[in-house]
Amino acid sequence: MERSADKIDLRERIVMEATILFQAQGVKQVRMDDIARELSISKKTLYELFSDKEELLLEVVKVISMSFHQNVREIIGSSTNVLEQIFMLYRWVIEHCREVNPLFFIELMRYPQVQTFFEQVHVQHADRIKEWLQMGVKQELLRDDVNYEVFLRQDGFQIDKLLINPEVRN
Repeated sequence: MERSADKIDLRERIVMEATILFQAQGVKQVRMDDIARELSISKKTLYELFSDKEELLLEVVKVISMSFHQNVREIIGSSTNVLEQIFMLYRWVIEHCREVNPLFFIELMRYPQVQTFFEQVHVQHADRIKEWLQMGVKQELLRDDVNYEVFLRQDGFQIDKLLINPEVRN
């Protein structure tokens, strides 16, 4: 049982270190050797826990996604005003993405498993986002004659540009 707990702890340490390295340097620039060296483990041990770089990156993205959604819940819980929540969320995204190398965001979608994960997350959360925006309409903070489907697509495009364009983030 202890060995299993040690393996879980090591997996978590690997994911944490990979997150730091990927976000600082980009995914392509970081080799599995680099991660193993930073953690003082053998490459064999790393590959026993993660079959390849894409599997490790997917775990990194899942952890980042869970953290992001936890912060969204905290922001939404901190105010009942939808407009205030939107501004707080944008501010949080800008502050936290400012320190991440744009290559990280650019390179993420080159990995099919990561792309599939993001598509699944988008589908899962699309209805919640629409409900959230409809609450803003009920609060008379958002207009009721706006096509929020188009708004959400445009918003996604703007966030993509924000994440990969460092001049916009400063």
